[in-house]
Amino acid sequence: MATTPVAELASLLGAVFDPDNPVPGPRYNIAPSAQITVMDRRPRSTLRQAQWGLIPTWARDAAIGTRLSNARAETLWEKPSFRDAATRHRCVIAMDGFYEWAPSRPDGPRSNAGRPLKRPHLFTRRDGAVLSVAGVCSLWRDPADPGHEILTTTIITCDANAVMAPVHHRMPVIVEHEDIDEWLDEGTPLLLRPAADGVLTVAEVSTRVNDARNEGPDLLTVSEPPPQLF
Repeated sequence: MATTPVAELASLLGAVFDPDNPVPGPRYNIAPSAQITVMDRRPRSTLRQAQWGLIPTWARDAAIGTRLSNARAETLWEKPSFRDAATRHRCVIAMDGFYEWAPSRPDGPRSNAGRPLKRPHLFTRRDGAVLSVAGVCSLWRDPADPGHEILTTTIITCDANAVMAPVHHRMPVIVEHEDIDEWLDEGTPLLLRPAADGVLTVAEVSTRVNDARNEGPDLLTVSEPPPQLF
């Protein structure tokens, strides 16, 4: 979820934004392959749009990006898909919150066809601040058209903390504001750890989030109540 205006975001993060790379308006339901807002050091702290799903520089086909929307912190420097980007092109991904899905349950929400639905949950910072999530970027040039470049990115994940664990066993790596410079300037990978338990708050939201075509603030309403059991 990304709803903070880009000018405000730039001020909060001490960044500039690229006027030739405009940021879309408020978005409440962002799925892999969409454009998301990243901040990198190319050449200074700059907000720009990147395609969610990393395409390594050596890839022959852009389709690989659909499989690389997340990168595990534990193997970031081992996997050929991420190793070069982790060394050369780190970023933080700016967002107001992120979704994760809990398994369906018999007494939970159901589809129109009566099938149990996975239950989306929205995670935001408890203090209301913008989230900065660790990522890496890759500027991919199409071998069939070298003039065509795509900036792509992936979200780094780690083990879940106590707030996240009841919903999912993994979580994005959250970079605290005071640690952003260290991450972007290729500092210690020890920053890639679960957030402290008091950082995030969680709320179950509408199952309309399950369809990436749905948009708007109504997605943040409380999830449909489970059917009454008699």
